[in-house]
Amino acid sequence: MADEFDLFIEDSVDIAKIGYDEMLYKTKRLFFDYLIKKKSADDFDKRLEKIWKNVDHSFMKQRIEELDKMIKERDLKDNEIKNINAKFKEVYELTKTGRYEEVEKYFKSIISDFYKINLRTLEKEYIDEFSYLSKGVKVYDRVENTIAYHNKDGTVRSWHNIADYCSMLFNTNLNRSGWNRTLYDADLLNRNIVYLPAHMYACPLCINYQGKLYSLDGTYGEIDGRKYVPYEEAIEGGVGHPNCRHQWELYWDADQLQEEKFNTSEWDEKYKQQQKLKALERKINKLENDKTIYKKLGNYEELTKTQNKILKLLEKSDEIETSVSKS
Repeated sequence: MADEFDLFIEDSVDIAKIGYDEMLYKTKRLFFDYLIKKKSADDFDKRLEKIWKNVDHSFMKQRIEELDKMIKERDLKDNEIKNINAKFKEVYELTKTGRYEEVEKYFKSIISDFYKINLRTLEKEYIDEFSYLSKGVKVYDRVENTIAYHNKDGTVRSWHNIADYCSMLFNTNLNRSGWNRTLYDADLLNRNIVYLPAHMYACPLCINYQGKLYSLDGTYGEIDGRKYVPYEEAIEGGVGHPNCRHQWELYWDADQLQEEKFNTSEWDEKYKQQQKLKALERKINKLENDKTIYKKLGNYEELTKTQNKILKLLEKSDEIETSVSKS
């Protein structure tokens, strides 16, 4: 199946993101629950630490090993390997676990400081606690988006929460580990031509590069009636971007070439719709979490408003799904 590795990466990253999202939701519920009870900052920090101890950093290592095994079985099967003990080269560097831990520590410090600020404010006699905390539910979301994505020139492109950021790192690690395995196998088997299988819902950066042949040595040429160019051209064009899932495979013969390249304007539109569906799903989950907080606050007006927002988003999601299924 051409998109086997794409689906493996997508599923793995989705699992990781869901895990981070759950901890973000728990953290937000804890934040307001403890403020309502006016629990001390120390109590909040202790509970916060317990929540974030549940991050399973071993999951990334496990999935990288699984992907490596899948690619190894694909490439080395039925091949006589003379130099199997050759040193594995990490051409594309992977983000170490320490970076994840660093980001998590930074997030906890931001939320901890924000808790202290809110606790001090609530201790003032003139504060309307009900209104202040109710408004704070939306303010919290802005504080949560503390991690910057940077442009190449160093400027900030956008701000994201830790679930977005860490899942992006995880995606990049999985993708690069797969590339490293394929490049290693290409060297091991003395193969110069690689194929970039096409998959559904490719992003605009990659869509025109998938389903084509590339050389690893920087040469231009033709094989089996198909032209190939240096694989750096695809990378310079965008393949391998932070959330890319495209995986190279060694090229052996024309039987590997797909008839469907998923690179028409219709597939471009399907990609956009798929992204909208994912964004809607996450927004609905976030609002469901907010409903729990508003109920705890006793703000049934906001709870009803939030439920109405969810219903509208569900309607919109159904419309998009219907549109996609008809196309």
